[in-house]
Amino acid sequence: MISANDAFPELRLHGSPREIGWQHGEQLREQIACTLDYYRCIFGLGEAQLKERAEAFARIIGDFEPAFAQEIEAIAEAANLDSRFIYALNSRSEILNNISIAECTAVASSAGKILAQNWDWSEALEELVVLITIEPQQGPRILTLTEPGIIGKIGMNSAGLGVCLNILKSERRLLGLPVHVLLRAILHCETIAQVRELVGRVCVGKASHILVADAMGESLSMEFCAEETLEIEPEDGVLLHTNHYLGRESLNTEEAFPSTRERHARAIQILRGGASQERIEEVLADQTQAEMSICRPYSPSDTPGFGNVGSVFTVIMALQERQMVVRRGPRPDAGFRQFRL
Repeated sequence: MISANDAFPELRLHGSPREIGWQHGEQLREQIACTLDYYRCIFGLGEAQLKERAEAFARIIGDFEPAFAQEIEAIAEAANLDSRFIYALNSRSEILNNISIAECTAVASSAGKILAQNWDWSEALEELVVLITIEPQQGPRILTLTEPGIIGKIGMNSAGLGVCLNILKSERRLLGLPVHVLLRAILHCETIAQVRELVGRVCVGKASHILVADAMGESLSMEFCAEETLEIEPEDGVLLHTNHYLGRESLNTEEAFPSTRERHARAIQILRGGASQERIEEVLADQTQAEMSICRPYSPSDTPGFGNVGSVFTVIMALQERQMVVRRGPRPDAGFRQFRL
């Protein structure tokens, strides 16, 4: 049994891009305001500077996909906010490239058609994360765990394709298509081939890793470092990633993401026995390394204003069955809640 306190709020959006955005902004107005307040505290930018950065990303998003710009503008209108703040939320990973927080662990198994990860971030966001089902006028239905005001994140679609995310780091200023917008675009794809074509068009200007898999057992692991892109090949049908570059060691900065190597090594150790769903669940529940653990208990971060950092949620996607299970918070004994597309 799962109590209401253990479940993330659920939202269903449907219709045109503007209708989807309006429903999002209207139904999550208060949560969007809270999310914005949180990020404005850690962006480290004055209002004028933040709006200037957001305007640059707004142009990039609009040039890439006008429908996403329409959706973002409608979110802002319905939430009674300046649209530049919503563009800033959707570009937050690129704006926050100057902070280092112990982050996520993601894994894909081709044999099991499983895609999964822990999202490690601020405890303040646990109360704000929302599970959104999107029914666009064309294309597959989408199920995504995201933050209020952000149009896409970790999730899967009714074509059996899913995507996970690890944030990486670059010394360069990032000004490409925001990775959260890319994640949403990936969730409109139906095949890995479509994802490859998409990524080839918009790969620059990010410091992130995306892990994509589908119901046929195909997968794609791509690292982005500003102008560079690296593809990671699976080992024995498994792709595993934390928060350091695997494609080129020289891209890593010292102590960029605390615990990334410890989590990677521990996951490899557990997965030596195979990458079944049960073994992947064991990986994502592991707390054997205290604050360095894959399932990290909340503890203070060193970033001013960030608050406690830990595993906000665990998500496991059985892509062949179009099934997602979600566990809230860093509590391995908590139950999963199941969703199907």
